[in-house]
Amino acid sequence: MTVLSRPEFIEAIKLSCRNDSRQSTLLFAEINHATQVISLIQGLEAEESLIKSIEKFIINSVSQYQGCQIGRVESNRFGIILPLPVEDCLDLAHHLTRKLDQQPFTINGRTHYPKLIIGVTPLAPVTTAPELAIAAADEALYQARRIGHSIVQLIEPDDPRLRHYQQFLKLLPQLRKGLREKTFILYTQPIIAINGKQSIKKVEVLLRYRDENIAIHLPERFLSTAGLFHVSREIDLYVVHHFCRFIQQNPDQKTMYSINISGNTVRYTPFFTFVEREFQFHGIDPGKVCFEMTENVADKDMFHATKLMSLLKKQLGCYLSLDDIGIGSSNLSNLPRFNVDYFKIDGSYIKKMLDDPYSELVVQFITTAAKQLKKEVVAEYVEQPEQLEKLISMGVDYAQGYLLGKPEILFDPADLEAVA
Repeated sequence: MTVLSRPEFIEAIKLSCRNDSRQSTLLFAEINHATQVISLIQGLEAEESLIKSIEKFIINSVSQYQGCQIGRVESNRFGIILPLPVEDCLDLAHHLTRKLDQQPFTINGRTHYPKLIIGVTPLAPVTTAPELAIAAADEALYQARRIGHSIVQLIEPDDPRLRHYQQFLKLLPQLRKGLREKTFILYTQPIIAINGKQSIKKVEVLLRYRDENIAIHLPERFLSTAGLFHVSREIDLYVVHHFCRFIQQNPDQKTMYSINISGNTVRYTPFFTFVEREFQFHGIDPGKVCFEMTENVADKDMFHATKLMSLLKKQLGCYLSLDDIGIGSSNLSNLPRFNVDYFKIDGSYIKKMLDDPYSELVVQFITTAAKQLKKEVVAEYVEQPEQLEKLISMGVDYAQGYLLGKPEILFDPADLEAVA
């Protein structure tokens, strides 16, 4: 049996969705962290040998079904299309996981015990949209991964968890068109010093969307779409590029601009080279730029995050801020490991701290920890005078929110075409 490449397997999914004359089912089977373990211990060749062994195991388990197709859709993930009802495929998936549980693999003298997690979703005649089928199988796999090893999960196309996917999928062409036609506009919101210390003017660069009726919209739906479909990096590159173009046309030596970085960008190795090149070409002073990444992103991908932080700060000379502190998975334990200049407390705690003792405690703890680590603290979503007074009494350094200044347009990239 020939194992299809990812593009070939996606084409097979499309054909199966169009063929409503027979029932078929899509399975995504993912190998657990055993591949990472063997790669670290024995190297990439051993990892590939293990994956090939599991590939052979899967083929031997399903090849009896006429019309079955298998593809390697990611390094540790296989796609399987079976001409069977979903109920039969669920039984088969459970059989696969149980059988693999009992079968160790020996690679170059070392024995490994890999596990499978499997996501299952029906294809034709239940699902005729290939994008929806792939999303359903992905979601099923995600749900299985959350539970543990050797788990099988089914997601039907009408599952409520897929509704947000369908909504965001409709926004994807609009998002790409917006990046192409420069209908995403850069705004800024002031970050105000509240501790009496003299400080350079600070603002955060924000994004807004201008529709065909010239109405301006908040970007949350687009940012969620970008995250779901891995377009966040393109947005970050867009912001950096057009910010640099604006500064070139409007030299400013009195403002520090904070620019957000998504998790997708943190893992994009060429990002630093892109920033360095843009800064050099447009004559940007790195000391007037602060890059922000969320605590959640930094904590979940610490290797790439700390590497990028080091390059931006030590090699280029930018400032760094850790955003949304308090909602990450680290429970604040990893804060000392991040070489940043600012801790930015998540706005959910600021909103509730006047009425919720726990939120007040979190704000005070982060502020105290920052002082011990010689960082400065920024509080966002400050909307009431009482909040501001409380933050000042706690020793917070900066505040951001509608009380201190609403977002205002910095520039419209489309307007720069005439002077580019």
